[in-house]
Amino acid sequence: MANSPPTVSAATKAKLDGILKKHVDSGLMPAATFAIATADPKAEPLYFKAEGDQVLGQPDKGQIDENTILQLMSMTKLVVSLSALQLVEAGKLTLDDPDLIAKYLPELGTLPILTAIEDGKAVEHKATKRITLRNLLTHTNGTGYDVMVPLLGEWVKLNNAGTIIATDLTVKSFELPLIFEPGEGWNYSLGLDWTGILIERVTGQSLEDYFQEHIFKPVGATTLTFTPKEDDYKRLQQVTTHDPTDHKLIIFPGIRDCTPGSAKGQASGGAGLYGTARDYLRVLQGVMASAKPGGIISPESFKLLFTNQLPEAPAGTFQGQSDFARFIPHISPELIDGGHLTHSLGGFVCKVDSPHGRKKDSMWWEGIYKTFYWMDPTTGVTGVFTTQLFAFGVPNEPFDLAFNELERAFYDSL
Repeated sequence: MANSPPTVSAATKAKLDGILKKHVDSGLMPAATFAIATADPKAEPLYFKAEGDQVLGQPDKGQIDENTILQLMSMTKLVVSLSALQLVEAGKLTLDDPDLIAKYLPELGTLPILTAIEDGKAVEHKATKRITLRNLLTHTNGTGYDVMVPLLGEWVKLNNAGTIIATDLTVKSFELPLIFEPGEGWNYSLGLDWTGILIERVTGQSLEDYFQEHIFKPVGATTLTFTPKEDDYKRLQQVTTHDPTDHKLIIFPGIRDCTPGSAKGQASGGAGLYGTARDYLRVLQGVMASAKPGGIISPESFKLLFTNQLPEAPAGTFQGQSDFARFIPHISPELIDGGHLTHSLGGFVCKVDSPHGRKKDSMWWEGIYKTFYWMDPTTGVTGVFTTQLFAFGVPNEPFDLAFNELERAFYDSL
């Protein structure tokens, strides 16, 4: 961590304001929030700016601000990782014991490995390796999303199984076949959903109650939840996408139901949280404060978030991580092509300084609606850049370019 916390000058704030306004006013990206903070969840952010219409093209519906609710989607995963690390610290979980996973998640032991679908039948065989918590947290467990792995999508159709992108989930919803032996590959996975179920079974609490008691309340985050109240929906930023014909922004209904009362069933530890960018920033500040004793996780667990935690394996085993990273345009190709990207127990970690600014050992992740976060223990800052835009894997996406420009401007000011 930095010896003294950085500051943001009035000139830098004005520059960041200008960059954000320029990109929103261009009409190429929707309303967005950019914020940076230090490692104190009780401290105000170094910088916080929200710009644009809550509902695209309808300024009469209001502007986004620090009270605007977002569908955080895969930013949920970090909170699951933090909770799992707390339980490891408490001696209730261990990272590398497959017996523990077999005890609390017996369903995982029954999942076959799917290799093909031929003549309308699934070609499967029994897995020979067992899943550990480390596998679940690092996406080396063999599970996958049906909407991202075509073979699993075929299996879902063949078995009339519901997609995991839904709001009425059950544990059964996550019982898709594996696509490789645990520990022998990397695939963006359902591992954090299964870890959420594990947390519920180990603690006897719902994931919502555990998060509220052990993560959100300690850092003062009041809006983060799996089950938004009716008033929360009134503050929800509208999701957008690009018109495929002319690339202009249009309102998008979303990839799941997002109406009052729709959030029910099994909480998705992979993608279920709602809340404000400001409250998520408080969680990140709480993580950063954990470099010293007294945080929401121990200093030992803190280190596990910023160092490589992939299991030992032959070269090329985790190529899937690099392939997936290429679908996240703001990640510099130099990090991927140079082999400078790895995975901790929380997300991606860069092994060298990023060309866009964040320093070596920074960790980050994102939600599919373009909600980004990063934590930089070297500089002592954390930040978010959020909107509600469905444009996954689009090269030269204006929102990603704006993120790179904002990040670079901030780091150049230090």
